[in-house]
Amino acid sequence: MRSLTIVRRALVCSALVLLTACGGGNGSSSSSSSSSASSSSSSSSNSSSGVAQTRLDAGPDQTVFNSTWVNLNGAINGPANGISPTWRQLSGPTVSLQHTGNPLNTALVTPDVREPTHLQFELSANGAERDTVNITVTPCSTRDDRIFDDCIAPGFGPWLSYESSPRNGQFFQYAGQGDYHVQWQLVDSGDSQRGKVMEIRWNANDPNHQENARGWFGMALPGAAGTEGADLSAYIDGALSFDMRVVYHEQPSTAAPFIFKMECIHPCVSAEMPIRNGHTSFDWQTHTFPVRELVSSGLNINKVNHVFVIQPDWFNQEQNVTVQIDNIRLTKSYTPPPPTDGCIARGNVTYTLARATNPTADQLEAYNLITAAMDTAVKNYNCYTNLSRHINVSYNPSVATADGSTNGSIRFGSRASMHHVTAMHEIAHVFGVGFNEFRALIRDGIFTGPITTAKAREISGNPNEVIKTDGTHFWPYGLNYISEGRTQQDLINHCLIVQAIVEDLRR
Repeated sequence: MRSLTIVRRALVCSALVLLTACGGGNGSSSSSSSSSASSSSSSSSNSSSGVAQTRLDAGPDQTVFNSTWVNLNGAINGPANGISPTWRQLSGPTVSLQHTGNPLNTALVTPDVREPTHLQFELSANGAERDTVNITVTPCSTRDDRIFDDCIAPGFGPWLSYESSPRNGQFFQYAGQGDYHVQWQLVDSGDSQRGKVMEIRWNANDPNHQENARGWFGMALPGAAGTEGADLSAYIDGALSFDMRVVYHEQPSTAAPFIFKMECIHPCVSAEMPIRNGHTSFDWQTHTFPVRELVSSGLNINKVNHVFVIQPDWFNQEQNVTVQIDNIRLTKSYTPPPPTDGCIARGNVTYTLARATNPTADQLEAYNLITAAMDTAVKNYNCYTNLSRHINVSYNPSVATADGSTNGSIRFGSRASMHHVTAMHEIAHVFGVGFNEFRALIRDGIFTGPITTAKAREISGNPNEVIKTDGTHFWPYGLNYISEGRTQQDLINHCLIVQAIVEDLRR
């Protein structure tokens, strides 16, 4: 052992002698020291000469809810030349890291979890000391049947938007904040009872309204269900409801109506259900949509992937509008409220009348007549049917009388057509009367839909009653002439038959 110690001392002494010799023999020790430090700095960031080591900082640890967008923002401490940082996941359920354009930053959607779950990510680069960050994912605990309160219940998120524009094409985005047509963030409502709410903006990034961008905001089921759909048939007898209010509208006089829908795997979707006063009410209102109505309008309840979708009218999104939503609920049972004012149903038919910016006297007179006709027609449809649709109405003098289309439009031409009976007749066309699916159920001039036939016999008391048709119109109860709507019962019977026709068309 003693001999080994002697050998070690000899080696150390030899090294010291060698270092002294390399210092130069001209007596300029300070100059040689500087040269040595410079050489060491260029060859290694971990120099014993005192030059700072480059270190990466992965940011602080975070605790967040499931199905939440999370940003990871890194930093470089020390010399950054030649440093190319990259992120990778070290532990936890695998997530997809999103590119942000800055290699120091990345983002992710936290997984759908039912118990606290830990994720770890590493920021590394050649020539730098790496760092890690820990993300703790806590499952959201909501009340009752809420799928969103202050956070998204497991099994129903995350938030997303679908956007389409000539500049950027079509895509889904989950970030919420950035150069997007649809933007959102969780905000304090200012109400201690309500807590946090989701605030959504449309077109805030295009103040000049030139990009012609469109988009919807919604909630995607997590994991494979977001692309393959999930079976939500357990909710067939229930309803989806939510609270909503407008907080800002740049153009309130021409506010575009809002719609709600559920989506199944594309192109499967429910009808676009009008959100009553969704574009005009600055007070909180609750909106409820029975699941059976969504299914009867086209939703495949076995393949749902977007359980909640809202948007302003698709072709009228150049307005800068902000709304808030809260308390999204999905129940397995639903009892509609008792009817009021003698109404036996809960329809949600709404309309917008296109108006010229500087109307002529002729246009003003037509607008007044059309408004009176449509108000009465819509009131009857909402009182005696459960149908939902937003209708775009216009005055077009080139139209001989009036016409309605399944694309959701009604045009009035002549003054004689600007009557509530005619308006109700045209609304029937909007719901499909006279179009392909209607004609497919015609045999020898008889509309053969069993629901419609049963309703006609119930109304008339005649066990042999049938609904006759020429392929475009039907009778009785079709209101093909104003004289067919002499009494309120005539109008009610028309509504009952149209409701039955729609149910037959959706079978």
